[in-house]
Amino acid sequence: MADSRMRTPLGEAYTHLRREGPRATLKAGLRRLNASYEGYYYYANYRYKWLRGRNCVNESDLFRTLTVDPDSIVHLPTRRFDKWKNMGEIRDGDWDRPAGKFEERALVQALQTRFEDGKEWDEIEYVNRALETVRSGGSTWNGCRSPEDVRDRYEHLDRLYETIRNHGYQSQATLHDTDPKSLLLSGSFDRSRTDIAVHIARDGEFRFVDGNHRLAIAKILGLDEVPVRVVVRHQQWQAYRETIERTSDPAQLDDRVIRHRDHADVEHLS
Repeated sequence: MADSRMRTPLGEAYTHLRREGPRATLKAGLRRLNASYEGYYYYANYRYKWLRGRNCVNESDLFRTLTVDPDSIVHLPTRRFDKWKNMGEIRDGDWDRPAGKFEERALVQALQTRFEDGKEWDEIEYVNRALETVRSGGSTWNGCRSPEDVRDRYEHLDRLYETIRNHGYQSQATLHDTDPKSLLLSGSFDRSRTDIAVHIARDGEFRFVDGNHRLAIAKILGLDEVPVRVVVRHQQWQAYRETIERTSDPAQLDDRVIRHRDHADVEHLS
Protein backbone atom coordinates (compact mmCIF):
# COMPACT_ATOMS: atom_id res chain seq x y z
CA MET A 1 0.00 0.00 0.00
CA ALA A 2 2.81 2.40 0.83
CA ASP A 3 4.43 1.81 -2.57
CA SER A 4 1.11 2.57 -4.29
CA ARG A 5 0.74 5.84 -2.43
CA MET A 6 4.27 6.90 -3.32
CA ARG A 7 3.41 6.56 -7.01
CA THR A 8 0.58 9.09 -6.74
CA PRO A 9 1.30 12.76 -7.60
CA LEU A 10 1.14 13.59 -3.89
CA GLY A 11 3.56 10.79 -3.07
CA GLU A 12 5.94 11.89 -5.83
CA ALA A 13 5.78 15.46 -4.51
CA TYR A 14 6.59 14.26 -0.99
CA THR A 15 9.54 12.23 -2.26
CA HIS A 16 10.84 15.22 -4.24
CA LEU A 17 10.38 17.50 -1.23
CA ARG A 18 12.32 15.12 1.02
CA ARG A 19 15.17 14.78 -1.47
CA GLU A 20 15.42 18.22 -3.04
CA GLY A 21 13.90 20.64 -0.53
CA PRO A 22 10.94 23.07 -0.79
CA ARG A 23 12.40 25.47 -3.37
CA ALA A 24 13.29 22.81 -5.94
CA THR A 25 9.95 21.07 -5.33
CA LEU A 26 8.03 24.30 -5.92
CA LYS A 27 9.91 24.89 -9.18
CA ALA A 28 9.24 21.34 -10.35
CA GLY A 29 5.55 21.71 -9.50
CA LEU A 30 5.28 24.99 -11.40
CA ARG A 31 6.88 23.39 -14.46
CA ARG A 32 4.33 20.59 -14.38
CA LEU A 33 1.58 23.22 -14.32
CA ASN A 34 3.26 25.17 -17.16
CA ALA A 35 3.66 28.08 -14.75
CA SER A 36 7.42 28.24 -14.19
CA TYR A 37 8.77 31.77 -13.81
CA GLU A 38 12.46 30.96 -14.36
CA GLY A 39 12.62 31.49 -18.11
CA TYR A 40 10.84 34.84 -17.81
CA TYR A 41 13.32 35.89 -15.14
CA TYR A 42 16.35 35.07 -17.30
CA TYR A 43 14.90 36.84 -20.31
CA ALA A 44 13.95 39.92 -18.24
CA ASN A 45 17.47 39.97 -16.80
CA TYR A 46 18.92 40.00 -20.32
CA ARG A 47 16.51 42.72 -21.50
CA TYR A 48 17.35 44.89 -18.48
CA LYS A 49 21.06 44.73 -19.29
CA TRP A 50 20.38 45.40 -22.98
CA LEU A 51 18.19 48.45 -22.27
CA ARG A 52 20.74 49.79 -19.77
CA GLY A 53 23.36 49.74 -22.51
CA ARG A 54 25.51 47.03 -20.99
CA ASN A 55 27.67 44.88 -23.23
CA CYS A 56 25.24 42.33 -24.66
CA VAL A 57 24.56 40.89 -28.10
CA ASN A 58 21.27 41.63 -29.80
CA GLU A 59 18.33 39.29 -29.39
CA SER A 60 18.81 37.52 -32.71
CA ASP A 61 22.30 36.47 -31.58
CA LEU A 62 21.00 35.58 -28.14
CA PHE A 63 18.69 32.93 -29.56
CA ARG A 64 20.75 31.83 -32.54
CA THR A 65 21.80 28.17 -32.46
CA LEU A 66 25.20 27.47 -34.01
CA THR A 67 26.10 24.20 -35.70
CA VAL A 68 29.66 23.17 -34.92
CA ASP A 69 31.99 20.19 -35.01
CA PRO A 70 31.99 18.67 -31.49
CA ASP A 71 35.74 18.14 -31.79
CA SER A 72 36.14 21.93 -31.97
CA ILE A 73 35.09 22.16 -28.31
CA VAL A 74 38.28 21.23 -26.51
CA HIS A 75 38.97 23.40 -23.46
CA LEU A 76 37.17 24.76 -20.43
CA PRO A 77 37.49 28.49 -19.69
CA THR A 78 39.24 29.86 -16.63
CA ARG A 79 35.84 31.14 -15.54
CA ARG A 80 32.51 29.63 -16.54
CA PHE A 81 29.67 32.14 -16.39
CA ASP A 82 26.15 30.95 -15.61
CA LYS A 83 24.52 29.50 -18.73
CA TRP A 84 21.29 31.46 -18.17
CA LYS A 85 21.96 34.42 -15.88
CA ASN A 86 24.87 35.62 -18.06
CA MET A 87 23.45 34.72 -21.46
CA GLY A 88 24.20 37.23 -24.20
CA GLU A 89 26.95 39.06 -22.30
CA ILE A 90 30.15 40.37 -23.88
CA ARG A 91 33.04 40.22 -21.43
CA ASP A 92 36.61 41.48 -21.46
CA GLY A 93 39.41 39.99 -19.38
CA ASP A 94 41.25 36.68 -19.14
CA TRP A 95 38.28 34.45 -18.29
CA ASP A 96 38.62 32.78 -21.71
CA ARG A 97 42.10 31.37 -21.08
CA PRO A 98 42.02 27.55 -21.38
CA ALA A 99 41.81 25.74 -18.05
CA GLY A 100 41.91 22.02 -18.70
CA LYS A 101 40.46 19.86 -21.44
CA PHE A 102 36.89 18.63 -21.67
CA GLU A 103 38.01 15.05 -22.30
CA GLU A 104 40.04 15.03 -19.07
CA ARG A 105 36.90 15.36 -16.93
CA ALA A 106 36.13 12.31 -14.81
CA LEU A 107 32.55 12.05 -16.05
CA VAL A 108 33.63 12.20 -19.68
CA GLN A 109 36.18 9.46 -19.09
CA ALA A 110 33.47 7.36 -17.42
CA LEU A 111 31.27 7.69 -20.50
CA GLN A 112 34.19 6.72 -22.71
CA THR A 113 34.77 3.65 -20.55
CA ARG A 114 31.10 2.68 -20.90
CA PHE A 115 30.47 3.36 -24.57
CA GLU A 116 33.91 2.87 -26.11
CA ASP A 117 35.31 0.10 -23.91
CA GLY A 118 31.97 -1.60 -23.24
CA LYS A 119 32.38 -1.79 -19.46
CA GLU A 120 29.35 -2.35 -17.24
CA TRP A 121 28.34 0.66 -15.17
CA ASP A 122 29.17 -1.08 -11.89
CA GLU A 123 32.72 -1.62 -13.14
CA ILE A 124 33.32 2.12 -13.59
CA GLU A 125 35.07 4.02 -10.79
CA TYR A 126 33.04 7.20 -11.32
CA VAL A 127 29.78 5.30 -10.72
CA ASN A 128 31.13 3.55 -7.63
CA ARG A 129 32.27 6.87 -6.18
CA ALA A 130 28.79 8.29 -6.87
CA LEU A 131 27.24 5.35 -5.02
CA GLU A 132 29.54 5.90 -2.05
CA THR A 133 28.56 9.58 -1.96
CA VAL A 134 24.79 8.99 -1.94
CA ARG A 135 25.08 6.17 0.62
CA SER A 136 26.87 8.66 2.87
CA GLY A 137 23.97 11.08 2.55
CA GLY A 138 25.48 13.31 -0.13
CA SER A 139 24.34 14.45 -3.53
CA THR A 140 26.22 13.97 -6.81
CA TRP A 141 25.93 13.48 -10.56
CA ASN A 142 23.11 15.84 -11.53
CA GLY A 143 21.39 15.66 -8.16
CA CYS A 144 21.51 11.92 -7.43
CA ARG A 145 20.75 11.28 -3.74
CA SER A 146 20.21 7.52 -3.63
CA PRO A 147 21.48 4.37 -5.33
CA GLU A 148 18.20 4.31 -7.26
CA ASP A 149 18.90 7.80 -8.56
CA VAL A 150 22.34 6.71 -9.74
CA ARG A 151 20.86 3.69 -11.51
CA ASP A 152 18.19 5.89 -13.14
CA ARG A 153 20.93 8.28 -14.27
CA TYR A 154 23.08 5.70 -16.02
CA GLU A 155 20.06 3.90 -17.51
CA HIS A 156 18.95 7.25 -18.92
CA LEU A 157 22.41 7.69 -20.46
CA ASP A 158 22.20 4.26 -22.09
CA ARG A 159 18.91 5.31 -23.68
CA LEU A 160 20.30 8.70 -24.70
CA TYR A 161 23.32 7.09 -26.34
CA GLU A 162 21.13 4.66 -28.30
CA THR A 163 18.75 7.43 -29.35
CA ILE A 164 21.54 9.65 -30.67
CA ARG A 165 23.29 6.72 -32.36
CA ASN A 166 20.12 5.49 -34.06
CA HIS A 167 18.27 8.73 -34.77
CA GLY A 168 20.91 11.46 -34.78
CA TYR A 169 21.50 14.44 -32.54
CA GLN A 170 18.58 16.86 -32.16
CA SER A 171 18.51 20.32 -30.64
CA GLN A 172 16.21 21.16 -27.75
CA ALA A 173 14.11 23.31 -30.09
CA THR A 174 13.63 20.36 -32.43
CA LEU A 175 12.84 17.97 -29.59
CA HIS A 176 10.18 20.35 -28.25
CA ASP A 177 9.01 21.55 -31.69
CA THR A 178 9.47 25.22 -30.88
CA ASP A 179 11.99 28.02 -31.29
CA PRO A 180 14.57 28.79 -28.54
CA LYS A 181 12.83 31.97 -27.33
CA SER A 182 9.45 30.29 -27.02
CA LEU A 183 11.10 27.42 -25.20
CA LEU A 184 12.70 29.83 -22.72
CA LEU A 185 9.40 31.65 -22.16
CA SER A 186 7.29 28.54 -21.87
CA GLY A 187 5.88 27.92 -18.44
CA SER A 188 7.53 24.49 -18.46
CA PHE A 189 11.08 25.86 -18.90
CA ASP A 190 13.70 23.79 -17.07
CA ARG A 191 17.17 25.32 -16.84
CA SER A 192 18.80 21.89 -16.78
CA ARG A 193 17.50 21.07 -20.26
CA THR A 194 19.71 22.94 -22.66
CA ASP A 195 21.67 22.49 -25.81
CA ILE A 196 25.41 22.21 -25.35
CA ALA A 197 26.43 25.60 -23.98
CA VAL A 198 29.71 27.32 -24.84
CA HIS A 199 31.57 30.59 -24.43
CA ILE A 200 33.56 32.03 -27.32
CA ALA A 201 37.13 33.10 -26.54
CA ARG A 202 38.96 36.11 -28.00
CA ASP A 203 40.36 34.01 -30.85
CA GLY A 204 37.02 32.42 -31.74
CA GLU A 205 37.73 29.13 -29.98
CA PHE A 206 34.88 27.51 -28.10
CA ARG A 207 35.07 26.99 -24.36
CA PHE A 208 32.85 24.30 -22.85
CA VAL A 209 30.18 25.43 -20.36
CA ASP A 210 27.45 22.82 -20.06
CA GLY A 211 26.12 19.65 -21.66
CA ASN A 212 28.69 17.08 -20.52
CA HIS A 213 26.71 14.00 -21.44
CA ARG A 214 25.55 15.09 -24.86
CA LEU A 215 28.91 16.48 -25.95
CA ALA A 216 30.76 13.40 -24.72
CA ILE A 217 28.36 11.09 -26.56
CA ALA A 218 28.64 13.18 -29.74
CA LYS A 219 32.43 12.89 -29.59
CA ILE A 220 32.31 9.17 -28.87
CA LEU A 221 29.99 8.59 -31.84
CA GLY A 222 32.21 10.71 -34.09
CA LEU A 223 29.40 13.08 -35.08
CA ASP A 224 30.32 15.81 -37.56
CA GLU A 225 28.14 18.51 -36.03
CA VAL A 226 26.03 19.41 -33.01
CA PRO A 227 23.87 22.45 -32.14
CA VAL A 228 25.32 24.74 -29.48
CA ARG A 229 24.14 27.83 -27.61
CA VAL A 230 26.59 30.66 -26.98
CA VAL A 231 26.45 32.09 -23.46
CA VAL A 232 29.24 34.71 -23.30
CA ARG A 233 31.50 36.12 -26.00
CA HIS A 234 34.86 37.73 -25.37
CA GLN A 235 34.92 41.44 -26.14
CA GLN A 236 37.78 41.04 -28.60
CA TRP A 237 35.87 38.35 -30.48
CA GLN A 238 32.78 40.55 -30.59
CA ALA A 239 34.92 43.34 -32.10
CA TYR A 240 35.90 40.96 -34.93
CA ARG A 241 32.23 40.13 -35.50
CA GLU A 242 31.25 43.78 -35.66
CA THR A 243 34.09 44.56 -38.07
CA ILE A 244 32.98 41.78 -40.41
CA GLU A 245 29.34 42.88 -40.18
CA ARG A 246 29.97 46.50 -41.14
CA THR A 247 32.56 45.81 -43.88
CA SER A 248 30.95 45.20 -47.28
CA ASP A 249 34.22 44.48 -49.09
CA PRO A 250 36.14 41.51 -47.63
CA ALA A 251 39.33 42.85 -49.24
CA GLN A 252 39.27 45.64 -46.65
CA LEU A 253 39.58 43.21 -43.75
CA ASP A 254 43.00 42.64 -42.22
CA ASP A 255 44.41 39.16 -41.78
CA ARG A 256 43.47 38.95 -38.09
CA VAL A 257 39.81 39.36 -38.99
CA ILE A 258 39.53 37.67 -42.38
CA ARG A 259 40.69 34.30 -41.05
CA HIS A 260 37.49 34.18 -38.95
CA ARG A 261 35.04 34.73 -41.83
CA ASP A 262 34.06 31.04 -41.98
CA HIS A 263 33.48 30.78 -38.23
CA ALA A 264 30.01 29.51 -37.25
CA ASP A 265 29.40 32.68 -35.23
CA VAL A 266 30.04 35.04 -38.15
CA GLU A 267 29.05 33.16 -41.32
CA HIS A 268 25.57 34.73 -41.24
CA LEU A 269 27.19 38.22 -41.12
CA SER A 270 29.21 37.89 -44.36
